[in-house]
Amino acid sequence: MADWLLLRIPADDEAPISWAVADSQGQLLSMPSENTGGGLHTMATGRKVAFLVPAGEVSFFHAVLPAGNEARLLQLAPFALEDQLSQDIDALHFAVGPRDAVAGTVPVAVTERASMRQWLDRAAALQLIPQALFAESDLAPSLPGHVTMLVSGEQLLLRNDQARPLVLPAADPSLALDMHLGPDGNAAHANLTVFVGPGDWQKYSHLIEPLRERVGSFKVQLNNGGLFAQLAQGMAHSTPINLLQGEYKPRSKSTGNWEAWRWPAGLAAALLVMHVAGSLLQLHRLHKASAALDEATVQLYGSIFPGQRPGREPRRTLERRLSALAGGGGSKGELASLLAAVAAAKQNVPVAKLESLSFKPGSMQLKLTAPDASTLEQFNQALRSGGYSAELAAGNVRGGSYEGQVQLSGSGS
Repeated sequence: MADWLLLRIPADDEAPISWAVADSQGQLLSMPSENTGGGLHTMATGRKVAFLVPAGEVSFFHAVLPAGNEARLLQLAPFALEDQLSQDIDALHFAVGPRDAVAGTVPVAVTERASMRQWLDRAAALQLIPQALFAESDLAPSLPGHVTMLVSGEQLLLRNDQARPLVLPAADPSLALDMHLGPDGNAAHANLTVFVGPGDWQKYSHLIEPLRERVGSFKVQLNNGGLFAQLAQGMAHSTPINLLQGEYKPRSKSTGNWEAWRWPAGLAAALLVMHVAGSLLQLHRLHKASAALDEATVQLYGSIFPGQRPGREPRRTLERRLSALAGGGGSKGELASLLAAVAAAKQNVPVAKLESLSFKPGSMQLKLTAPDASTLEQFNQALRSGGYSAELAAGNVRGGSYEGQVQLSGSGS
């Protein structure tokens, strides 16, 4: 299954979007980052794209609806919930989940249409087309027989295994627990598990720790990946409702083909023009990428052979020199292959600077500097994507940058 590019839209419109890459099992492949400077479109290639929207802007209900497909359920859901909603249903967007096999009810997510447009506009500004929009609250963990509390910035997401979460302020966890349990609940019988990142734990531990004396059992689960890591797990191991339904559902490519069939004469000419323009644009991009690769090769050549220039064909000159040094082999542990992997990673993460390298058969040690540790991890991930093993052996902050030593070898991780 394909990996996910996850982007978190904050509740504050002025706050930046953060992102991370996760595999199909919910494990983060990159540390969360707020750097959206032009590389996200490339990161989305070959991956599914999902935006995670603020928990407080999506409400969840259970509706009794007759059997039917998604389109019919979407038509009936607004009328089934009309008495429970304070807003005009025409201003709201509805999305449905899978029917509960035991209760027979259908979960329904409700949010404002204006919010949907705003979220999709932010996606378009990043040149991304999402396959899914999930509410953060719908990704909160659920454990049988437990009350779970997920710390999400200024909010707490509380849920048990019987219902979708309740979103409450993080300033008073004790009150939040009482409201979640309701007037008939007994905190002394509750098994409470708190999911929190290191930063939020430092901020709220003095408010959450007193709950230990009130509940039947108490457990804190820290995740170094923070909130992003927990939300990625929720995507992989639960069934969240995708808000992109109805008019917002991503259209299949077959729609365009059907339109072309209806007006073959006019659209054939337009498609031909678009194809030629696209081909020219692709050719321009290939030339630009080739020039960037040549430049990276020249820099790498100069670091290996100080004071020398590779001439007009840097890649071919480097290959010949490396072949002479390494015996012309092709295994991943040989010098030529390892240097080629470094050059490819340098092209993907150009801000990482190679300071020095040392080689011994089967492995290479790199000394790199980067703006921060997450950039260095992106460089390592680029190496791993080529089937190599890359581990950060040491690292420290020096001046305004991060300096690290990477151990590179040919065996895939």
